[in-house]
Amino acid sequence: MDVGEAEGRTAVIPRDSRLAKWLKVNETHLELKRRPGLQEYLTPKEAGLMASLGIEIAFPLISMNRLIGILLVGSKPGGAAFTRLEVSFIRALLPQAGIALENALLFKEQRERFRRMSRADRLATVGELAAGAAHEIRNPLTAIRSTLQYLEGKSAEESSRKLIASALQETGRINDIVSALLAFSRPAEIVRERHDLRGTLEDSLELVAFQARSKGVVLRRALPEAALPVQGDRSQLKQLFLNVFLNAIQAMPAGGELRVEASVKDPRKVLVAVADTGEGIPEENLDRVFDPFFTTKKGGTGLGLSICYNIVKSHGGDIEARSRPGQGTTMLIHLPLEGSEAP
Repeated sequence: MDVGEAEGRTAVIPRDSRLAKWLKVNETHLELKRRPGLQEYLTPKEAGLMASLGIEIAFPLISMNRLIGILLVGSKPGGAAFTRLEVSFIRALLPQAGIALENALLFKEQRERFRRMSRADRLATVGELAAGAAHEIRNPLTAIRSTLQYLEGKSAEESSRKLIASALQETGRINDIVSALLAFSRPAEIVRERHDLRGTLEDSLELVAFQARSKGVVLRRALPEAALPVQGDRSQLKQLFLNVFLNAIQAMPAGGELRVEASVKDPRKVLVAVADTGEGIPEENLDRVFDPFFTTKKGGTGLGLSICYNIVKSHGGDIEARSRPGQGTTMLIHLPLEGSEAP
């Protein structure tokens, strides 16, 4: 539960926290100063958070017998205590606040569902077009490349050979784009095998380590000691993380930090967070980063993150981009752990 910001940071109270459990069971507010014994019930982390925010009262926001939020009230100016009338007035507003928050959450969930359905439709349509276009391009491209290679061998002039070599280089670039189109439109069949996702992450980080150093990017990792067992295609998952890591490094041309963190937030899923300290993504572009052919990079095809999206979805997971201009970008990748069913 996001309970707002304090001193530039976002304070979050987990749903399984002791404070949330107490409010859910008792369905009434908790006055921390008037019930000091309950301070011992809270975990040291929770008690420290309440103290750092200067919280005096915690009110439960309940809708349809569910705790959907917590209203935290700080101290009054001068440190005066809240009167019973003031507390009663706040409590009288809680049902309406709970309904408003529930409606906002439902609207957000519905909007996200519609956005995913719309993206899936776009990807399916573009995938069909891309597959047809790729095949139509590849056949004449092969003929052009063979002709250029023949002419390169026959040409005696240095200037002609340079022109032909340049043309061959461009045909190679076109072929790479065609290959990306085919990979996007018709992903390879998943070869599911049990493996520890930590190894895939470590291997991917090693592969981008040289490029990161050359760009002045420091790699940070926070991987758990316990295994992260998944049933998936090791090769495709490595391609997924390589694309995401390289995107992050390219977003920091002047150097920065790339942090990769893996954790089990849900018993059924592993969360991999890839955060960079780049320029960030404008809000108007945030919903388009996974769309095919959308790119802000010079010379980019706009297919890298679309392929990542397809790989994650084919593994029963989800991928989300969070960013603020000037504050970097974080990619959140959810993948099911072994034994859990794909959503």
